Amino acid sequence: MSMDFLAPSRMQAHREERSPWKILVVDDDPDVHDVTRIAVDGCDFEDRPFQLLHALSAQEAREILAEHEDIAVALIDVVMENDTAGLALVSWIRSELGNTFTRLILRTGQPGYAPQTDVIMKFDVDGYAEKAELSRTKLITAIVTALRGYKLVLSLETNRQRLKKLNAQLSAIVEKNALGEFATVVLQNFSELAEEPIDGLLCGLESFPQPGAVGMSGARVLAASGAFEDKLDLPLDVIGEDLVRKCVSECIANRTEYSTSRGVALPLVTRNGLSGALYIGMPLAVLHEKIGPEIIRLFMSNVALGYEKTGLLEHIRNLAYVDRTTGQSTFSGFVEAFQSQAAAERALLVLHCDIQRFRFIVDGIGDEKAGAVLKQTGNRLSQTFPDALAIARKEKDEFLILLKGGASVRIPDIVTRIEDAFQEPIAIDENQISLKLRCGIAKADEAGRSAEDIVRHASIALNDVRQKGLTNHAVFHPLMQEAALERLRLASLLTGKGAQAEFSLNYQPIMQASDQSIASFEALMRFRTASGGTLNTTRMIEAAETSGLIIEIGAWMFRSAFEEFSGLRGLSNRVRLNVNLSPRQVQASRIYKDIEDAAAAAGLGFDRLVFEVTEGLFVNNDQVTLSLLTWLRNKGAKVVIDDFGTGYSSFSYLRKLPLDGIKIDRSFIMNMEQDPDALAVVRSIIAVAKALDLSITAEGVETADQRKIMQELQCDFLQGYFFAKPLPSSDLDSFISGAKGPGLATG
Repeated sequence: MSMDFLAPSRMQAHREERSPWKILVVDDDPDVHDVTRIAVDGCDFEDRPFQLLHALSAQEAREILAEHEDIAVALIDVVMENDTAGLALVSWIRSELGNTFTRLILRTGQPGYAPQTDVIMKFDVDGYAEKAELSRTKLITAIVTALRGYKLVLSLETNRQRLKKLNAQLSAIVEKNALGEFATVVLQNFSELAEEPIDGLLCGLESFPQPGAVGMSGARVLAASGAFEDKLDLPLDVIGEDLVRKCVSECIANRTEYSTSRGVALPLVTRNGLSGALYIGMPLAVLHEKIGPEIIRLFMSNVALGYEKTGLLEHIRNLAYVDRTTGQSTFSGFVEAFQSQAAAERALLVLHCDIQRFRFIVDGIGDEKAGAVLKQTGNRLSQTFPDALAIARKEKDEFLILLKGGASVRIPDIVTRIEDAFQEPIAIDENQISLKLRCGIAKADEAGRSAEDIVRHASIALNDVRQKGLTNHAVFHPLMQEAALERLRLASLLTGKGAQAEFSLNYQPIMQASDQSIASFEALMRFRTASGGTLNTTRMIEAAETSGLIIEIGAWMFRSAFEEFSGLRGLSNRVRLNVNLSPRQVQASRIYKDIEDAAAAAGLGFDRLVFEVTEGLFVNNDQVTLSLLTWLRNKGAKVVIDDFGTGYSSFSYLRKLPLDGIKIDRSFIMNMEQDPDALAVVRSIIAVAKALDLSITAEGVETADQRKIMQELQCDFLQGYFFAKPLPSSDLDSFISGAKGPGLATG
């Protein structure tokens, strides 16, 4: 062996050393170990120094090779314990140890003992040379060449393992049906490829962009890991780190890799319009070294495939389960959430809510802006009920809320949360819109109840609120369902082709309290079956309200009552006709025309008409109601509140409304002789009405004593059986004639 390697090596500048290349020297001559050490002293390859391991026998080499799996090169003497010890060691390394990575260089001091060509052909070695011809330069050249081979086979094996891992990951990525799960798996798998935890973000769209949409304004963080975990679910635009946000935004906008000193964004592009980016918080060069550019490209192809499939499924699911107007769940999504919770046998509570006077809002701001009102309503409900199991838009202005039920849940607290949520108006452009919600509530405490059953119960409770108009919520009770069925049966009598109900009008006189002359007649609906049986008027009116038939029935009443009243003889022009308006009638835009047409046909002036409404119409200060009543008064008619005292009984709103009078409910009049509290209420009502210059009518006057009390209290008008029961129009002439006797006079 040439001795040129004994030349002193140059001093190496101090640098931070990386893990060394392990080189095993196998030779039974200690001098060979020494000269090899001297020859490679100070050498490195790719900034990695050489670390020599020494074995003086083949057996000792086996032990070292079994202990160190990362030996890059082995310099093996052919002749040691015996003439073929080195060759046997090579066979053991490749066959029994299964090490195909370590590069093997055979050295011999006995040239021609083992023919070089035969050895190279038979054994998996990278070199075979005589010791004498291995100068320092040739030795280092042989080692470096072997190291390059070691790097290559190791890289191929690493890539093979990564490809194998990629194949396994592909199924895990593609099988996910939800974007959140998909994105999380992507980051986990990338971390496995890098063989270390990563700071990562997967950003993209949750659904397909709308036609004509520009940019990625809807992009958000679908998954996050490491230092970015707190960024999960954030919109891309609000990520605080400027460098990261810019990197991801540029990558998505240009659909190309974008790198900074801190990290790299890899584009995620699909064929169906979804775009995104995988951001890894390490420099691109480090990433390539750890994983390799080819593996990264293959990984991103797999991710794009999974994103395309998962995004499509998410889009299809959104079409079925996400309401496009509000962003809340659809009814189908609500049912699925309910079934999932019910399967766990949890007590549940369903709220069915609607927006009062929503039609008026739509008329005022238009359908498009009304959609914005619905969206903000859904947002308010989501903020108010973060504990909700589901919030869905059912239809139009109706929302469903699914909450946990149980004995600890207090309905008043839930209602208060809703009321507080809408204390502040909703801003739509320059409009400030105040909303009030009504709710029907149903409990799902029994096993086996379906979502449809419980929602129907909540809807029945909501309809009860709409019908009565006394509160803003109601809890379902089985009696409500019975009442609903009864209204349906009665409504069928009004529309069915079989035993149809017939309706007619009766009239009850209202007298001047001072002289008991006729002041007015109240027109009252009466319903009978075709066979002549009497039907309950209150229930029939409720049925007509529920079915919407009240609009047609009301128009018929206007025409018939106005015509019959105008045909009466013997009445002065001061005698008026009272007619009742139902809530559903008031909300119908055609009521103006119905009243005007009926009055014109009968030749009846508005100054002879009195319209009676219930207190519930005024509770929400509904502009539709106020506009109608103001119009009636401007036309010359009068407006009075019927059954005063049975509703909200608030005196404060009386002075703000377009009213001319009130009618005290019969329940107070009937009991005031025996009940001091009832009499006190009557006194208070009259005092307030007098102070507000409103006329007062006492309903239900049935005795002379009641008449006397009301006269003493200076009530203006009296109505009740003491004077007459409701009479058919055919009996009115007789009553009017009798009123001309002593003490009675026409108005």
